[in-house]
Amino acid sequence: MNDTLLILKDELYLNGIKLCDCINPGILTTGLYNLEINYSPKFKTDLPLIYNDYFPASRGFRIHQGNTLKDTQGCILVGKLNKNGILTDSLKTLDYVKYIIKTNNITRCLLYI
Repeated sequence: MNDTLLILKDELYLNGIKLCDCINPGILTTGLYNLEINYSPKFKTDLPLIYNDYFPASRGFRIHQGNTLKDTQGCILVGKLNKNGILTDSLKTLDYVKYIIKTNNITRCLLYI
């Protein structure tokens, strides 16, 4: 059985281990989602895509880099959250999250708000 990535309101976990902080604008609802890494034409790179029957892959949400809510239109941003509520080291953290997803063959994401 594949592992499941767990995304809480502001943290991302795998097997009980915190991988990073995140900013989740709350558009996605609590539930189980499919997770894959594929090419994003908008960002011109491979990014994690989160989708299910209610949010199909064609309208799915990405996990990507960014620092504040202004950097997303509903997607989940990853990094290290500082005391001002701003994500730092976002691109480095995104690379780490993509590496974890690929090397562990993670195909599911549980979002819990």
